Amino acid sequence: MNRYRLGASYRRRRIYCILSCIMRALVLLGFLLKLGGQAQNDTTGFANAEVLETELGRLENGVQWRRTRIYAEGTLAHYLDFKFMYDFAANNPPHLKDAFLDFSKLPLPRFLGGVCTGRFKNPLGIELATSGTDLTFMERGLVSAFLPTRNTGAFFYGDAPRRRWKWSFGVLKQEDEFGIGSTDELGFSARFAVGLKPWDDEKLLHLGINYTFRPVDETIRFLERPESHIAPQFVDSGDFPADFVNTTILESAFVRGPFSLQGEFAFTGVKSPDMPDPSFYAFYVYGSYFLSGETRPYLPADGTFGRLYPKRETGGGQGGRGAFEIALRFSRIDLDDQEITGGTLNDFTAAFNWYATHNYRVMSNVIRAKRSEASPVWIFQIRFQVAI
Repeated sequence: MNRYRLGASYRRRRIYCILSCIMRALVLLGFLLKLGGQAQNDTTGFANAEVLETELGRLENGVQWRRTRIYAEGTLAHYLDFKFMYDFAANNPPHLKDAFLDFSKLPLPRFLGGVCTGRFKNPLGIELATSGTDLTFMERGLVSAFLPTRNTGAFFYGDAPRRRWKWSFGVLKQEDEFGIGSTDELGFSARFAVGLKPWDDEKLLHLGINYTFRPVDETIRFLERPESHIAPQFVDSGDFPADFVNTTILESAFVRGPFSLQGEFAFTGVKSPDMPDPSFYAFYVYGSYFLSGETRPYLPADGTFGRLYPKRETGGGQGGRGAFEIALRFSRIDLDDQEITGGTLNDFTAAFNWYATHNYRVMSNVIRAKRSEASPVWIFQIRFQVAI
C-alpha cells in the first residue's frame, strides 16, 4: 500500500513537472490563449401586423437565440494574433464566424499597423465595426443593408502615434447574404476615421468616411428587415442585373459625459448593363443618455465604441444597481429608384438598457416600423445577454 501511494505521488509530481515545462515553453514562445463566448436570447412580439400579412405572410411572435458563440483568441510568438469563433444559434444557421491571423505586433511604424488575413468582419462604419454585444440597440440601423459583414481576404490597417485617427484597406470576398449572386468576385473597401477631443477630455467628436467596391456576378439584390432579427424582410429590391456596386458611408458621433449622439449615411450606386443605373440610400441617427452617469467607452485604436463598465456593478459586495441607459433612434432605407421598386422603410426605435455588470445585460426595444404606404407595425422585444 505504501509503495502504491509513493508511486502515485511520484506520478502526480511527474505529470505536474511535465505540464509546468510545457507552460514555461509556451510563455517563452510568446503563446497566450483566451477562451470566451456570448449568448443573446430574444423575445419578440408584434402589434398591428395584419396590415402587412397579405404581402409578407403572418408575422409570428417568438423567442430565438440571436447569438450563441464561443471563441478562442490569443498570441503566438509575440507577433501573431489569432481568433476562431463559431456561432451555434440555429437561426443564423450555425457556422464559422471568424477564423483569422492578425500580424499586429510586427516591428513596423505605427502608421503601417498590421495585416489581417482569413475570414473576419469588415469594419465598415462605426456601428458595424462595433461588436454585436456592445451595441446600444438590439440590432444595427438600416444602413447595414448595404454593408457585407463577414469577408475572406487580406486587411491592412494602421493608426496615428496617439491613436486619434485610424485607416484600413482590404481586398475581400464577401461571405454573407449581401448581394445575392455576387459572392464569387473580389472587391475592396477602405475606412478612415478620427476621434478628436477638441474641447476637453470629457467630450469626444468622431468622424469617418468609408468606401466599398463590389464586382457583381450577373445579378444583385438588396433587402432588409426592420430592426428586429425575428421579423421578415420588409423591403426587397428583387434580383436585377448589375456589373458592380459602390457604396460610400459617412459616420459621426459626439459624446459629452453621459450623453451621446451617433449617425451614419450610406449611398449605394449600382452599374447595370440592361437598365438605367439605380441608386439607393439609408441612414440613421440616434441619441442616448446614461441615467446612472456613465460615459460610452471609446476605443481610439479601433475607431469605435466598446463594452461598458458600470460605475457600481450589481453583486460583488458593492451594493450597486448597475448602469441604466435610454436611447432613441430614427432609421430610413429607400430601395425605390429607376425601374426598382423595393419600397421604403422608416423605423423609430426606443431603447432601455440595464447593464447589471460588465458581462451581463438586459435590453428592451420598442420599434415603430412603417413600410412605404402601409400602416405602421409595432414591435416589442427584450434581450438577455451574457458575454465573456
